[in-house]
Amino acid sequence: MLAIVAMPTGAWAQSPAELEELERELQEQSLGEAQEAEEGEATTDAGEAQAEEETQPLAWNERFTWRHLGPTVFGGRIVDIDVDPRTASTIYVASGSGGLWKSVNRGTTWECVFQNESTTSIGDIAIAPSQPETIYVGTGEANNQRSSYWGNGVYRSDDGGATWRHLGLEQSHHIARIVVSPTDPNQVFVAAMGPLYSRGGERGVFRSLDGGQTWEHTLSVGDQVGATDLVIDPANPQVMYAATYERWRKAWHFDGAGPGSGVWRSSDAGATWTRLTNGLPAGDLGRIGLAISPTDSKLLYAMVPNANLVTDANSVGQGEPQEDGSIKLPFGVSIKFEESRAMITAIAQGSAAAQARVPNQRHLAKIGEVAIASPEDVTLALGGLRPGDRFRLTLRRDDQDETFDLTLPNEVTHEIGGEFYRSYDAGDTWQKVNEDSVGGEPDYYYGQLRVDPNSPDRLWVLGVPVMVSSDGGKKWSRDGATSIHVDHHALWINPSDSRHMLLGNDGGLHVTYDGGATWGHINNLPLAQFYAIGVDMQVPYHVYGGTQDNGTWGGPNRSRNPRGVSANDWYRVGGGDGFYVQVDPKNSDIMLGESQFGFLYRRHRPTGQSRGIRPPQSDEYALPDRYNWNSPLLMSQHDERVIYYGSNRLFRSYNQGDNWEVISPDLSTNNAERIAGNVPHCTITTIAESPFERNELLVGTDDGLLQWTRDGGATWEDVTGNLPFRAGSWWCSRVVLSKHDKDTAYATFTGYREDDFRPFVFRTKDHGATWESISGDLPIEPINVLVEDLKNPQAFYVGTEFGVYVSLDAGVHWTRLGRDMPRIAIHDLVIHPREHDLIAGSHAQGFFVIDDITAIENWGEVEAEKVARLAPIRGTIRWQGISADIGSGNGYWIARNSIDGVYISYWLESSQERDAVQLEILNEAGEVVRRVAAEPEAGFHRIAWEFDGRGGGGRGRGRRGGGGGGPNRPVTPGRYTAVLKVGETVLEQAFEIEEDPILGTLRGSAR
Repeated sequence: MLAIVAMPTGAWAQSPAELEELERELQEQSLGEAQEAEEGEATTDAGEAQAEEETQPLAWNERFTWRHLGPTVFGGRIVDIDVDPRTASTIYVASGSGGLWKSVNRGTTWECVFQNESTTSIGDIAIAPSQPETIYVGTGEANNQRSSYWGNGVYRSDDGGATWRHLGLEQSHHIARIVVSPTDPNQVFVAAMGPLYSRGGERGVFRSLDGGQTWEHTLSVGDQVGATDLVIDPANPQVMYAATYERWRKAWHFDGAGPGSGVWRSSDAGATWTRLTNGLPAGDLGRIGLAISPTDSKLLYAMVPNANLVTDANSVGQGEPQEDGSIKLPFGVSIKFEESRAMITAIAQGSAAAQARVPNQRHLAKIGEVAIASPEDVTLALGGLRPGDRFRLTLRRDDQDETFDLTLPNEVTHEIGGEFYRSYDAGDTWQKVNEDSVGGEPDYYYGQLRVDPNSPDRLWVLGVPVMVSSDGGKKWSRDGATSIHVDHHALWINPSDSRHMLLGNDGGLHVTYDGGATWGHINNLPLAQFYAIGVDMQVPYHVYGGTQDNGTWGGPNRSRNPRGVSANDWYRVGGGDGFYVQVDPKNSDIMLGESQFGFLYRRHRPTGQSRGIRPPQSDEYALPDRYNWNSPLLMSQHDERVIYYGSNRLFRSYNQGDNWEVISPDLSTNNAERIAGNVPHCTITTIAESPFERNELLVGTDDGLLQWTRDGGATWEDVTGNLPFRAGSWWCSRVVLSKHDKDTAYATFTGYREDDFRPFVFRTKDHGATWESISGDLPIEPINVLVEDLKNPQAFYVGTEFGVYVSLDAGVHWTRLGRDMPRIAIHDLVIHPREHDLIAGSHAQGFFVIDDITAIENWGEVEAEKVARLAPIRGTIRWQGISADIGSGNGYWIARNSIDGVYISYWLESSQERDAVQLEILNEAGEVVRRVAAEPEAGFHRIAWEFDGRGGGGRGRGRRGGGGGGPNRPVTPGRYTAVLKVGETVLEQAFEIEEDPILGTLRGSAR
C-alpha cells in the first residue's frame, strides 16, 4: 500500500536537517507498509481481484484500460534466472525493471507474478531448495547502471508467486543476492548494496532465522560499502562466503572500485565474518564475483576486478571502459561504437594521439592492420602492441581514409584489470590463475561467475561476451554465446544435464541444449526498456521508441490481422542504446533517431539508408561538446524541416540535419567539478517549442537550469531562480510550452539521481517570472514526463517511475490513470495528434496505449438541472481483417488490437432505474443499428461498442462488456448517431465510420 502524500506548494526541504526529517517520514511510511504486510495484507491474485471488481463500482479513472503493445521481437535486461529443483519446466525470470515472470512449460507461455507490488525492479530471486513453493525476491537492480532502479527490500511468496508478503529492509535499495539454507526455508541471507546515489541505508549482509520476520545486520563495512555476492557451502550450511563492494555514484561521476571491496567468510551461519586476504589483492577493487564447487566445497573461485594502477613495460593493457559508454585506449583516443563503427569521442591532451594531431569525431577504421568493428577487435589489436611500438591509425570520413603514425611511450600506466583467483582450502589461501584479463567490462555492470555443477574446472564469466574456461580459470575463450545479444547477467545450468542452460542478458532470455554451441532466443517476454517514443501519421499509425541496449524500433499500433500485432510487425531503425526518435509528419518514411551520448542519424525507412547528422565540432581539436546519455531531439511543429538538438549548447537545422547552426551559449551551469567527472554532465536534457511562436524555446538541463529564449536563440534568460525550490542537483526531466496559453509553461524535475523520490511539477503563467508547484496530491514518485491534453486546458498527464497519473483540475488533484498497467517506470508519453490515443513508453515492459481519450478532452460534470451528458464520439475506420494465422502455437506473444468499434462516454447526475437508461446506434436513415447495454449508476461511464454485434458495458475493462440487444444491422462505412435516453432526456452525438483505405488501394490495383 502506497501512501498518497500531499506536497506543499512552497519551499521544499533543502537543509540537512530537513532532508533528515524527510528521510524519517519515508522510513515511517515504509515501516507502516511493512506492518500492514505483516498483519496479513498480501497482494491478491488476478482471480481475487476480478471477484472484488464484480462487487465494487469502478472509479472513473478505471473506466480507461491500457492496451499492452509490447513488443517481444527483442527482449530487455534479465538479471536473474531460477528454476524449480523438482522440474526444469518451471522457470522464474527476473527483469531489472519489468518484474518477475514465471513459466510452467519451459518458456512456451509466461505470467508476470510480481508487477503490482511497490516496485518491479528486481536484483535477485531465490527458491528455497527444501520448499520450492517458497520464493524470495530481493528488489532493486544491482547492476549499478544510471538506469538501475531502486527497490524497497525483500518479498516472500509461499505459493509459487501467487501472493507476496513484504519483509522489510526498505532502505537496502539494491539487493544483489539472496541465499536460502538448503535445509530450512526460513533461514535466508541477503547481500544488500544500499542506495546508489547516497551514503548510508541498509548495506552489507543481513540474515533472518524466522523467514524474514526479523533481520540481523551481521556484516557492515562502511556507509559506501555494500555486499554484492553470497555463496553457501553445500556440504556444510554453517560456512558461507560473501563479497563486499565499494562504489560511489553521482549524476556526473562514478567510482566503481575501492578498498572496501573484498572477500569474507563465516563459519557460524552468517553470524560473524572474517575478511580473507592471504593471496588476494588489496587496494581499489571492483565488483567481485564468487563461486563454490558443488562437488568439492573447499574449492572456491573469485573473480576480482583489480583497479590498482601498474606501470608496465611489457603490456599496454586493455581498453578501459568508461562510464560514458566509451572505451579509453592506451594511446589517448576514446571511442564509442555506433552500430559496427568505432567513433572517436575524445583525444587526451598530451597523449600519443594528441601529439600526432589525430582529430576528434572521426570513424576509427583500423589499429595497425586490425579492422575495428567491435570491442573484441580492440582487444585483439591492443594484444599485438607493446610499449615503445610505432603503429598506424586509419581514420575514415566520407569513405576517404586518412592515416596517422603514433609512437607509444616506453612504459604504459594502466589498471591491472580482471584477475581470477582459486582457493583449494576453503579460502585460507588464494592463487591467481589467469593469464589474460577476465571479467565484465565495466565490472560494476556484471560480476557474475558460475561453475558447471558436473565439472568443477568448467567456468563461466558473464560480461559483454560470455567467457568460458575449461581448465579452472587459467585460459579463457570469449565465444560462449557469440550468436546472440551481448551484455550478460544471469546463467542457470541444469544440475542434471550441464548441456541445458538458460542465459539472460540485455536482449532477453536464451536457451541452449548443447552446452552453448548453439542458442535459441525465447522471444515472448515483453520487457522492452524504452527511453523516449514517437509516432507517425500512417494509417494505422506506427509507434517508435529508443530502448536500452536494443536500438530503436517501430511498429504498428494495431494490425489488420484480427489476432493482433505480432513480433513480425516490428522493425529496427537504429542500433546501440536508442533514445529520442522523431518522424516527419508529412513523410513517414523519414525519421530521425539517436544512440547514446548524441549520435544522431536520419534514416529512410523503406531502403534502410542512414546518414549520421550529429552537429560537427567547430574545432576538431577542442574539448568536445557535452552530450547527455539521452540527448534531446525536437522536430518543429511549425516546419518539419527544422530540428533542434541539445548538447551543452542548442543546435538548429533548417534541413533536417544537413547543416547546423549554434543558437545558444553553454546553457548549463558549466560546473568545473562536474564536468571533470567521468560521466558527461552539465548538458541539455529537454527542449520545448511554443505552438504560438516558432522562435520561442525553453530548455532544461541535468544540473537543474531552465533557460528561455523568445528570439530564436539570440538572447536567453535563466528563469531557474524563480522556482520555489533549489534546483541544484535535480535533473530537469521535461519542459512544456503550453498549447492553450502563450504565457504558460511547465517544468518537471526528478531527484532520482540524488535518492530523492519526491514529485516536482511546476507551472508558470508569466513566462517564468513566477512559478508554482502543481504536484498536488501526487504520491512520492519521481516525475519523468508531463504532457498537456490536446484540447482540455485543465487536463495534464505525468509519467512517473511507477505509472501514469492524470489531473483534471490543472494540477490540484491527481489520480492514477487506467487499468492493466503494472507499477512500472514510464519514461515518455505522447498523445497521437489525429487519433487522440495516449501512448506510454515504459522502461520495463514496452509500449502501452489507452485508445481514444476524447472523453478526457471533453471532461465535465453534468450541468446544473440536467440529468446526463454525452461526450463527443471519435470516428473510426472499419478495418479490413487480413488473417495471417499459420498455426504458430501458444508461444507466440501477440498484442491485442484496438477495438473494431467506437467508445461511447457519458455522465449521469444520479443513479437511474436500469430500464430508464437506453443507448441506441442509428444509421444515416435513422434506423436502429444496435441497442447497446448501458449502465444506470451515477457518474462516468465508458462503453466499447464493437461492430461485430457485441455491446459495451463498462465492465470488461473497456473491452467487450456485456452484450446489447435488438436489431443487428450490418455496420458499413457511413455516418452514425449515438442516442442516449435517460428518462425523458434524449442526447445525441454523431460520428463517422470510414472505409479501410487499403480497400481503395486494392480496387486500384485490380484495375
